[in-house]
Amino acid sequence: MNLRNALGAGLMATADLALAAPAAKAVDIEISNYGVGTNGMPYGVAWKKGFFKEVGIDITGIRSSPGGAPTIRNLLAGSLPYAEAGLTAIVAANRGGADIKIIGGTTNQTAELGWVVRLDSDIKTIKDLKGKKLGFTNPNSTTHSLVLMLLEAAGLKPTDATTIPTGGFGPGLAALEHKELDVAPFAEPLYSANKQKYRLLVWSTDVLPALVDTLAITTARTAKEKPDFLKGMLKARRKAVEFMAAKPREAAETIAADYKISVDVAEAVIKQMMKPATSLKIPHWGPGNIYVETLDNLMKAQKLLGHDVGKVDWSTMIDQSFLPEDLRRKI
Repeated sequence: MNLRNALGAGLMATADLALAAPAAKAVDIEISNYGVGTNGMPYGVAWKKGFFKEVGIDITGIRSSPGGAPTIRNLLAGSLPYAEAGLTAIVAANRGGADIKIIGGTTNQTAELGWVVRLDSDIKTIKDLKGKKLGFTNPNSTTHSLVLMLLEAAGLKPTDATTIPTGGFGPGLAALEHKELDVAPFAEPLYSANKQKYRLLVWSTDVLPALVDTLAITTARTAKEKPDFLKGMLKARRKAVEFMAAKPREAAETIAADYKISVDVAEAVIKQMMKPATSLKIPHWGPGNIYVETLDNLMKAQKLLGHDVGKVDWSTMIDQSFLPEDLRRKI
């Protein structure tokens, strides 16, 4: 998959739900990489703190999915009314004829990603990357484009270092430990759960521009048939994000077990993701508003992978009518 697949990164979807009326059927929702990636954390908080019920959606549990193409296919087939996807996948589907609408911003930047080195490494800053071996997860992934951007930020050319695909974050860290790499990418919460083993080189948001991570999407058909459900999903998620910012410890207690991490680690991840970053000074999780700058930046990043995506008319793809008026921005 294109950008965002490295983490698994990138797609979230729910089962086919209708806005709950008194006789509404209780259902599970399906979220890609729930229990693994940071993108799903607000949904776990929304479910366990009862925010879905508050907006009239009866959720009985959360299922994890691997994300990727299956979720997009399920959305387009009509079995899912709502999904979270990486932008390049959305643009590709749209250009392929799929009538997909972006209805909200969910993770506004890649704050969960960064790079580590061994504790005894002579690499102190990104200026020391020349001649080194840098890992990324898979070709055409988020980390593939980001490692090229990292070299660019250091004033280096792609040929000034060796970039090596590792097949995942875990294998990359193992390669680092065995000195097959000099620098490895990481993703939260994997880093916070194991940070004593490595030395942080840099967070992606410390040296790169804001790049949209995931967006809430639906189909044109669902937008017409289930507007209240879509508004409810975005409202419940917003309440969760606001709760996580105000009460990170309590939020951590709700999701730590699902992510198989301690409450302390979950709290550290939430606090890190809530830090305003990049020139936009925005956190990882947004309440729903869409930053066009982050969309444009990600499209530019695709060019480093040799993909000429051309210019995208966002106004034809974005529908902000499901967002509260205070979150709508000029496109």
